[in-house]
Amino acid sequence: MNKNEAKKNIEKLIDKYQVAISAGRINKYTEEETKKDFIQPLFEILGWDVSESNEVSAEEYQSSGGRVDYGFYLNNAPKFFLEAKAFKQDIHKEEFARQAIRYSWNKGVTWAVLTNFERIIVFNAQDIKSRYLSDKLLFDIPFNEYLERFDDLWQLSKEFFKEDAIDKYAEKINKKLQKIPISEILYKDISECREILTKSLSISNPKINKDLIDEGVQRLLDRLIFIRVAEDRKIEPRTLMPILHEWDAKGGEKGGRGKTPLYQAMIKKFRELDKTYDSNLFSKHPFEDWEDYDDAMEKVIPILYGKEGYYEYDFKVMPADILGSVYENYLGYRLAKSKKGTTISKDAKKRKEQGIYYTPTFIVDYIVRNALKPVLDKCQSVHDLKKIKILDPACGSGSFLIKALEVIN
Repeated sequence: MNKNEAKKNIEKLIDKYQVAISAGRINKYTEEETKKDFIQPLFEILGWDVSESNEVSAEEYQSSGGRVDYGFYLNNAPKFFLEAKAFKQDIHKEEFARQAIRYSWNKGVTWAVLTNFERIIVFNAQDIKSRYLSDKLLFDIPFNEYLERFDDLWQLSKEFFKEDAIDKYAEKINKKLQKIPISEILYKDISECREILTKSLSISNPKINKDLIDEGVQRLLDRLIFIRVAEDRKIEPRTLMPILHEWDAKGGEKGGRGKTPLYQAMIKKFRELDKTYDSNLFSKHPFEDWEDYDDAMEKVIPILYGKEGYYEYDFKVMPADILGSVYENYLGYRLAKSKKGTTISKDAKKRKEQGIYYTPTFIVDYIVRNALKPVLDKCQSVHDLKKIKILDPACGSGSFLIKALEVIN
């Protein structure tokens, strides 16, 4: 469908909407009816195949209990996420916009769309320099301007996203494109946590070897990040902030106001988790007996949740390659330190020198689906399915094997 045909079809859709207004039916539409009768047809006109789940996926859930209604993909790579609302809902409600923005940002995607068909609002989810939605806004088009501003609306077409033309459009309308990817911010925040902990634990434990301090800090961070992921994935209840709030409610440890230092309260939780998971991650480590006079954990824990109003982490929806990218940057940091005379673990050095990298999610999806689907198509029974063997001799974090299991299911 070319642009002229698309414009005529949008005009028909607007007419259908106005008929519904005249008949007094608009406020009776549910969200599902709004999506089926107006929002899906609108994006079909813009060239997207809403019936193809690999192109337009429905019902993408967030760990916060919310969700975005659609993800739009090209070649298995997400291009934008859309939050849909019913006509009767206030489309300018701030929480709706922030839900779409938060999901898109955690997915590493720039554009977040909010619509109830009466208007389409597009935000730059990677612009985190301001907490104001107006600063993240690319455009806001009411339905009665869809034809007049058709060139703006066409920025959401499949054709334009094939060329990433929306980025050029943002520059053209003097919307300087601020794009700060989640991997960059997450690495910066984790690095800040590492610096805070290293400084505090070094001062509080002057007799501890510097290399052991580095090792202890990394083990501590590994545990905190594991807990954050487990919280967002609902594997564990909210853990870190409740411990912090309970400690704070007792007045902290300073001046004898509390009973247990925050650092030791966390160690107590680690001992509980060691019994639950029985893994090396939570096994007893020398850092558990160290002192933390500055209560560094009080500063570190909130950082791992993000910055409210600017960006908030959701580890449930965050792609594995984002965490992989952060880990690669950390390996680079450790190698840089080794060149300055600081020791480095053989494992970390081997990973970096031998080019061990995390494969982006969309590449994993493409490879697994194209390699495995032809085999699955030949299966006639569960017995045939059980004969399939999948081998990844260099599985690393297991991203290919996890995707293979998803495809089989």
